[in-house]
Amino acid sequence: MSRWVESVERHITAPADRLYAMVADPEQHRTIDGSGSLVGAMDISSPVRPLGVGDRFSMKMDFGGKYVMTSTVIEAVPGARFAWQSRPHEDSAKWRLVFGGRIWRYEFEPDGDTTLVRETWDLSEEPLRAVVVLGRRVARGAMRRTLDRMAALAEAA
Repeated sequence: MSRWVESVERHITAPADRLYAMVADPEQHRTIDGSGSLVGAMDISSPVRPLGVGDRFSMKMDFGGKYVMTSTVIEAVPGARFAWQSRPHEDSAKWRLVFGGRIWRYEFEPDGDTTLVRETWDLSEEPLRAVVVLGRRVARGAMRRTLDRMAALAEAA
């Protein structure tokens, strides 16, 4: 792993396809979000779920202020891997000076009756990554809470 990439993982007692469906549908992101910063999905480019490579969606955010991030799906391998790259929405101009380009990735590896889920925060394409990486500990905690929320929802289904 590079110093610009942070990952957390956990086993969840649910099939990979069910977990993949959670992250490949932006309307479910607020439900699983462990950061508390997601307000809700908007401007989803495709009515089809799960989303595929090239599809776009925007999320209303509230973390140090209200803003909107627009994401493009960059990886979509059903049941195995889903990733998107986020940049500030054109309506969030002041945030464009601070960040843009981070990648969020989820990987799913079936392991007996469980699935190993790995969430990755990749800053390798983030312009101000040296500043943003200061939030590494906060990001790790949020990712752990996200996987805990995914587990609670998927295991209850």
